[in-house]
Amino acid sequence: MHDPRKTLLQQIAALRQTIDPKVLNRAKLAAEGKEPYDKEAARAAVNSFLTAKNRQDGGAFQRKLMAALKAGGPIPPNPTPTPTPTPPSAPPPKRRIGRL
Repeated sequence: MHDPRKTLLQQIAALRQTIDPKVLNRAKLAAEGKEPYDKEAARAAVNSFLTAKNRQDGGAFQRKLMAALKAGGPIPPNPTPTPTPTPPSAPPPKRRIGRL
């Protein structure tokens, strides 16, 4: 007679061999309560931020970031911040009191 526990353990071992090792490692870290770090996803997120079409600094921030990463230090602060134009505010509408 065969032992169902041994059969189940063999099936689990066979399934583990088919799982990508990166995925298995992330699952182990998540089970321990640690946040798994995906370097490729982080790189893609930073790249999409730096190449966004709404950036209007002409690539200055990207150049400063790359220089700081090569030097191994923090990003220097922007000495002359670009002012953001504020839209003109309209006066609040007059309140009507009483029946209409």
